Amino acid sequence: MNLRTNKKKRQVSGADEYLLTENSPFSVQEAYKALRTNVIFSLPGGKARCIGVTSSMQSEGKSMNTVNLALSFGQIGKRVLLVDCDMRLPTVATKLGLVGQPGLSNVLVGNSTLEEAVQSVKQFGIDVLPAGTIPPDPTRLLESEQMQELLVRLREEYDYVLIDLPPVTTVADGAILAKYLDGFLLVVKHGQSQYRAIKSMMTQLQLANANVIGFIYANASVGGSKYYKGNYGYGSYGQ
Repeated sequence: MNLRTNKKKRQVSGADEYLLTENSPFSVQEAYKALRTNVIFSLPGGKARCIGVTSSMQSEGKSMNTVNLALSFGQIGKRVLLVDCDMRLPTVATKLGLVGQPGLSNVLVGNSTLEEAVQSVKQFGIDVLPAGTIPPDPTRLLESEQMQELLVRLREEYDYVLIDLPPVTTVADGAILAKYLDGFLLVVKHGQSQYRAIKSMMTQLQLANANVIGFIYANASVGGSKYYKGNYGYGSYGQ
């Protein structure tokens, strides 16, 4: 696949300080290593893996954690594609200082090719498919045959396809894609996530026969610093 390399100098954003790099605090690096390792062992085998990351509500840190998990896989040389599937409130491109269009929506409606939409971020060793132009009905695009065909193709091109999904209790997008994904990671934010919303999220995913492989417990204070304390030892930033 001939990918478009991001040649523009990355713009510094407020999210930059939360991006996983070799200069991140040791505790944060170890948290994401633990998350990465547990994902690998939760989905064994040599096949490509498509993993959705979602939460019960907005502002629980799902997008930042999806980005950093992708960066963590990039650090060990895996072929990774990060897909912004939140076509209502996309944030992945902004967090990485990338151009947001063309992207997923443009590919699904046939206005752009996958090669035109995917950006190769050499600095982090990953590829990114932004959300693209915000469509009037994102759910219909995700239900389309084009989306199914796209996921089949991406499995052939990458080791891991990490998909940032909208909150489950807000829209049905995550549940719609459940049958095409290998597993889900659910972000729960310390001091913010509500029990009823989490229960509703779990119920909806269970009805969709989603394979929930773990939780990311975001923004907890451990040892004097905010990073993680989670089921499976999964770690995270909370932004």
